[in-house]
Amino acid sequence: MTAVDFDDWAAPDLVLTVKGNEYRVPPPDTIDAKKIVAAAALGEIRLGLVSGEASEEVQRILTAVQPDDHFALSNPVYEQMVADRIPKTTIDRMAYYAVFYWARGKQYADMIASLMWSAEIALEAAAKASAELPKAPRSSRPKSGSSTA
Repeated sequence: MTAVDFDDWAAPDLVLTVKGNEYRVPPPDTIDAKKIVAAAALGEIRLGLVSGEASEEVQRILTAVQPDDHFALSNPVYEQMVADRIPKTTIDRMAYYAVFYWARGKQYADMIASLMWSAEIALEAAAKASAELPKAPRSSRPKSGSSTA
């Protein structure tokens, strides 16, 4: 009997990079895949991409998730991110991205990320740029006297 090497056809890792670090998130196993699909479904509802309520099945799956179960990134990758002192917000965003990546594909995850965080980043940059603009000179109009209005 011959063995078939399936490595060429297996789903590749999701490679995420931040602050010069590379994180290889393995494809979810069967149990985590159910959590990923449920999280994606709930995320789409919360983002207003899908109308309605989360099904009982989705709620049941997500209610069973424990706080230390980092199914989107895998526990080892999550722990490495924490050890590398990646900010919590960034880890949360990477997990959210991974959920949509595994559930719906790269293009969909990129679209969600762009919609959610590109606008926020642009607003923060605009606010910072505005704060750094030179202030307009104050009017030389005297502060006392009668108003001309």
